Amino acid sequence: MLLKAYAKVNLFLDVISKRNDGYHNILTLFHSIPLYDEIDIEFSEREMFTSSPILNFSWENNIIKKAIDTFKKMTGYNFDLKIHLRKKLPQGGGIGGGSADAAAILSFLKKHFKISNSDIIEIGSKVGGDVPFLIFGGAAIAEGIGEKLTFLDPLNLNFEFNFPGINISTPKMYNEIDNNWDNLIKFGDPYILYNAFKEKNKEKIRENSFNIFEQVVFKKYPKLKKIKENMENDSIISLMSGSGSTIFAIK
Repeated sequence: MLLKAYAKVNLFLDVISKRNDGYHNILTLFHSIPLYDEIDIEFSEREMFTSSPILNFSWENNIIKKAIDTFKKMTGYNFDLKIHLRKKLPQGGGIGGGSADAAAILSFLKKHFKISNSDIIEIGSKVGGDVPFLIFGGAAIAEGIGEKLTFLDPLNLNFEFNFPGINISTPKMYNEIDNNWDNLIKFGDPYILYNAFKEKNKEKIRENSFNIFEQVVFKKYPKLKKIKENMENDSIISLMSGSGSTIFAIK
């Protein structure tokens, strides 16, 4: 079976607090984008994974394996899969490339084993913060670590993307958020932003589009700030997605 693992952007992204378990509570407006990896998948007598191009990390460190192992552990099902990944999405790009692959696998297993929505969200939350949303896609406001989802009707958006090819570590950027907490400026509201997109209210869209990570990432990678400024010139808004480095504009 061929799966398409669709990526996402964050139209709004704020970090609310650091949790006792080391994770962070967030508030974000997710939206799927028409970019994806392709995954050939079938049940097999033994676990097999290949990719094109070949990935620069081991299978043991692959989030796809983490998703499979977490699914087995939490459901008790035992099986093996033969997987070939055609990698098109950038790694460390802030659009959920690896998480999209993991989510596509979990969606496949959900359907095969008839797992409930609530159970697959719980499984996905153990794999990665973006994974619960990416299992379903569309549009949603997410809270907690990304597992508390309020799904919304998808918006009709005209995206433009710039992939600078910089692999940014999300954990390191969260650390920068923690270290600069008192100096960070916050604004916007994801619910107002969503309605502004529905109403095509450009002024409210600009007032509420926000990504807190820009304040720490742009200090370390000023090239990304310049890309954003250039893309803003003929767009409604331009924003960095996730912890970077992808910059997107909406026309």
